[in-house]
Amino acid sequence: MTEQFQANVRIVSGVAKVLWGRFIGDGHRVASGRVEQLSGEAALACARARSRAVREGSVAGA
Repeated sequence: MTEQFQANVRIVSGVAKVLWGRFIGDGHRVASGRVEQLSGEAALACARARSRAVREGSVAGA
């Protein structure tokens, strides 16, 4: 559950960076925010898959 929370925080932080970067016209901040958002989405997908594997009894990567 903590991994999912951290991933969601990373997604929200990335979105905020993208919006702020667009507002001030900083392309680097927009790109950085998008990368952070995508890494959060990937982390969330991994955490969900790991959680599902544990619930089903097949622990992945143990």
